[in-house]
Amino acid sequence: MIQGVEFYDSEDILEVYSEDASRWYKVKPKGVFFPRSTEEVLKIVQFCCSRGVSLTPRGGGSGLTGGAVPEKDGFVISLEKMDKFSFQDGIVVSEAGAISGSIERKINSLGFTLPAQPSSLNFSTIGGNVAANSAGLRSIKYGSMSDYILAVEVVLPTGKIIEFHGEDARIFAGSEGILGIIASVRFKVVKKKNRVVYTIFLSSPDQILEIFNVFRPFNPSAFEVLDDISSYIAFGVNRFSLILEFEEDYNGIFAEVKSLMNILSESFRFDFAIIPDTWERRKRLGPALSKFKPFKINEDVVIPISLFSSYLRFIESLRKKIDCISFGHLGVGILHTNIMFGGGEEETAFDVKRELFDFIVSIGGSITGEHGVGIDKLQFVKNELGDDSVYFVSTIKSFFDPQNILNPGKVPRVSFGCVDTLDPRFQKV
Repeated sequence: MIQGVEFYDSEDILEVYSEDASRWYKVKPKGVFFPRSTEEVLKIVQFCCSRGVSLTPRGGGSGLTGGAVPEKDGFVISLEKMDKFSFQDGIVVSEAGAISGSIERKINSLGFTLPAQPSSLNFSTIGGNVAANSAGLRSIKYGSMSDYILAVEVVLPTGKIIEFHGEDARIFAGSEGILGIIASVRFKVVKKKNRVVYTIFLSSPDQILEIFNVFRPFNPSAFEVLDDISSYIAFGVNRFSLILEFEEDYNGIFAEVKSLMNILSESFRFDFAIIPDTWERRKRLGPALSKFKPFKINEDVVIPISLFSSYLRFIESLRKKIDCISFGHLGVGILHTNIMFGGGEEETAFDVKRELFDFIVSIGGSITGEHGVGIDKLQFVKNELGDDSVYFVSTIKSFFDPQNILNPGKVPRVSFGCVDTLDPRFQKV
């Protein structure tokens, strides 16, 4: 189709690239391009722009909101074959399709780490991590991907290749492929420190905020919470649990934390342990939920940490209608709320999802922390952002992509002061 550019339109390929990991939205593209260089990305963009045909960028397909689902009769551009990267003096230069886990393993061997990494690092790409502004398990101490970006090379829908630096580069963090196609990223990493990880099994979830406030001055690198069901799936213990990780920021911190842990376990009556494969269990938790119920809606809501108890009471009220399982990065208020259901419960599940979003907005939270908006949250985002913010986002999109070629249907559209709901070009399956 484009000379020198790999392209497939066979049914088996179209099927694979018709959906992402959410499995809730599915549209077969017209075909899939597999560029191997920035110049090939440019050719593909120019091809689609000249014909007015949509183009949806895709990394590892690990997204959970339908962000990589194409438009009907549009094309997909998969960056997976642009996977080269290099490392020098604490800086990584990587093509967009490099797997985050591959980068992490390489720099780990040299004594460094990229702390802003999602649980899906072994199959998500660095370009996708930027596009979603991934945060992950250590966000309480290290923030999100945008805190590490130094520069991005982007192919714009106007047919230009531009390298953005500093603050300009960070506009593409969380952009979800609607402004330009990220071809490569330059980002800083940090030196890896010695770590200790404690798993705490609580006697009551009412203790969580108090324990958080006690340990917060020790600058934990992770503070994860698991509800009773997720704790049982991960550890075989049917109690709320916490995962606390500390790094050796100064001599003696591990001894101080251990001493405090012993004291608190008596006063709060909790059990704690150092479990060698804690993080592996935590990272397997999301996929393991499929054994609990055949279907799930996985949301990544954000709450003010001080209102965690209110969130728990609300989830308990939802559990009277349908199974809900929660876990996440309590240190920054991001909670993965999984609505689990079987056949015949779909309508109830989506009603509960709407209730969840309404509640989150009512307490000053956000309906998405790191998964993005995609298709899944498009019809709900106006309720959180308001008309002015939606108009601002739409204006930025129009500036970068006046033809609306890149990833259409993923931005709320402003029309006479209203925002359209779910784009009819997508279907739920």
